[in-house]
Amino acid sequence: MLNFDITTLHNEYKNRTISPVEVLEWLYARIDRFSGLNAYVTVCKEEALQQAKKAEELFKKETDHNILLGIPIGLKDLIHTKGIRTTMGSGAYKDFIPTEDAEVVKKIKATGSVLVGKQNTHELAYGTTGDDSFFGPMKNPYNTNKIAGGSSGGSASATAANLCWASLGTDTSGSVRIPSALCGVVGMKPTQGKINNSGIQPLSWSMDTVGPITRTVLDNAIIFDAISGLLGSSQSVSRKLKEYPLRSLNDKKLGIPTSYFYENVDVEVKRKVMDAIKVFESLGATILEVDLDIPEMDQAMEISSAIDRAEAYLIHQSIANDYNNLLGNETRRRILHGAEYRAYEYILAKQLKSKLTAKYKQAFDTVDAIITPTVPILSTDVGADTVIIDGSTQSVRSALMRFTFFANYIGIPGMTMPCGKAENGLPIGVQLLGHWDHEEVLYLIAYELETALHLSKELSIV
Repeated sequence: MLNFDITTLHNEYKNRTISPVEVLEWLYARIDRFSGLNAYVTVCKEEALQQAKKAEELFKKETDHNILLGIPIGLKDLIHTKGIRTTMGSGAYKDFIPTEDAEVVKKIKATGSVLVGKQNTHELAYGTTGDDSFFGPMKNPYNTNKIAGGSSGGSASATAANLCWASLGTDTSGSVRIPSALCGVVGMKPTQGKINNSGIQPLSWSMDTVGPITRTVLDNAIIFDAISGLLGSSQSVSRKLKEYPLRSLNDKKLGIPTSYFYENVDVEVKRKVMDAIKVFESLGATILEVDLDIPEMDQAMEISSAIDRAEAYLIHQSIANDYNNLLGNETRRRILHGAEYRAYEYILAKQLKSKLTAKYKQAFDTVDAIITPTVPILSTDVGADTVIIDGSTQSVRSALMRFTFFANYIGIPGMTMPCGKAENGLPIGVQLLGHWDHEEVLYLIAYELETALHLSKELSIV
C-alpha cells in the first residue's frame, strides 16, 4: 500500500482486493510506529472506523463511487471539526471542541473520505518552522533532527511518511508550500478566495488560504477539486490531467525572474531547481526571463507584514492579553507586536501590494507560470534560529518564507513539488507561481515535470 496513490487505492477498493477498514487499521498501526514524527495531535479512530465501515458497505453494494470514498485524509488542527478537538497547536485551545465543521470539511465528508485525525501545527499557524507547538515540534520524516516546516508541518510530515493519503493545510505566507517542500511532497496554495475559509481559525483575513498536500500532482488535483466543488464535473482539474497528452509543453512559456528569487540560495537548492528548468525546456517549454523587480523588493516582506501582523493582532488580541492562559511566549510576543503597526504602514503595504500586482499581471501577459525555488534553504535543525546562506547569517523563519509570501500578498496561486534531493538526502522543492485563477495551468505543468522525473513512482520514503 505504500506506493498506492489515490486512484490506485480507489481501484483496489472497487476490485474488493482490499477494504477501507483494512487500510485504516494498517494506517493507525503505522501512525503508532512513527509517532516520533509528532505529526498528529488527535487521531479520530472511532469516527474514522464508522466512516470506513460505511465506505466498505457502499463498495459492496454499488459499482459507481466517488474517487475519494474510503480514502484516509488528515486535517491541519486549525480546521474546525464538529465534535472533534481542534487545538490550533496552542495550549490556549487545548480543550476546544467546535460545534460545526468547516466548509472544506463538509465538502470532504460529502465525498465519503475517512478523517484520520487532526495534524500538528505551529501555534496558531503563526510560524514557518513547525517547531513551536504546545504539543511539541513536528519532525521531518527524512531526518527527525530536522524541522518539518510550518505552519502545516504535521500535515506535510504525515503525508510524506504515508500516515494518510492526503492532508488539508492552510497557507498565509507559505504555510502549505514551505513544509511540503521540506518534506518532499506536493502542496497547492490556491488563488485567494477560491476556497471557502469558513470554519478555519484565521490568522490573516487578507492572506489565509486552505490548500491540499499530497504525494503526487494528480492526487493534489483530486483534493483541490473536492474542496473547490469541482470533483466529478467536466471542469475538474483532475479529469483534465488524466486526459492531457503527456510529455509536451510546446505551448507553455515559463518565466525565470532575473533578480531576487535566485539570490542568496543554497547551492544544492539552486542546482536542483535549475535542473528542473532544463527538464521543462526539454519538454518543449519556452523559457523566458521576466523582470519582477521593484525598488522596494528587498523590503517587500517586511512592508507586507503590516497587513498580516496587524490582522493577527485583531484576531487574537483577547487571548494574547490574557496572561492566565497557556499561549506560548513567542506566539504571544508576535501577536502583541501586531498592535505596534501604524495606519500609514498599513497603507504603505496596500500601496506596495498594488504595485506588485501590476508587475505580476504584466509578467503573466508573457508567461504561463513563473518558476522559483520554493525555499532557499534545506531543512534546518529543530530549534535553530539562524542559517548561513552564502556566508551570510539569516533568520530561519524569514528565509523560509522569502519566496512564498508573494503569492499570499497579491493573491495568486502558488504550488510546490519535489524536484530532487540534496546530498544529505533532504528534499528540495520547486515553486510554480501562476496567474489568478489559473491553478489548472500549474497542475498541468507540474504533472509534466513529475512524469518526466518519475516522481510518482517513489511515493514511499520509509
